[in-house]
Amino acid sequence: MDTETTRTQIMQHAERLIEERGCNGFSYRDLASLIGIKTSSIHYYFPQKEDLLLAVVQRYHTRWQAAERAIDAGLRADAKLRAYVDVHRQAFGGTGRICLAAALAADSASLPDGVRQAVRHFYRANEDWLVRVLEQGAGERSLQVPSDVRAAARSMFAALQGSLVGARLFKNSERVDDLLAATLGLHGSA
Repeated sequence: MDTETTRTQIMQHAERLIEERGCNGFSYRDLASLIGIKTSSIHYYFPQKEDLLLAVVQRYHTRWQAAERAIDAGLRADAKLRAYVDVHRQAFGGTGRICLAAALAADSASLPDGVRQAVRHFYRANEDWLVRVLEQGAGERSLQVPSDVRAAARSMFAALQGSLVGARLFKNSERVDDLLAATLGLHGSA
């Protein structure tokens, strides 16, 4: 196995384990078993768990930024919002996993400061994207947006994260669809 493949596999498996169990719910031994390598090999790439967590968050954030950029900029704001929620639904629906950032945020008291800062950055970046979409929606009148757009964006992102957790708990992805209807009067796609 080449170096980059091993490093990537470690991060992929760590991401899945965090989304399923949280950052305190797995060890390097768990990863080594999944990949078929020794724990010392994981330590070679990521000397401390903090190094691994930070690399996983950065990789995850990069992928979500690409997913946001892939949403057609020419769409109306309500369609962008539906597409954004769809990206989350497709990523997590029926998987028993939740957003990596939500899983880590739940463990924030035990996160190293650098990882906590990276998770905050992820949250803020998503909230900033939502602010732009909500402002667009208010301007074109495709969304009814409260006067405090920043608070609305924070609430929307928190509701999305919560809906993913609820969908996992109840094994019912309709909870993600409920988000659109309940928060902004939109109807989720089936």
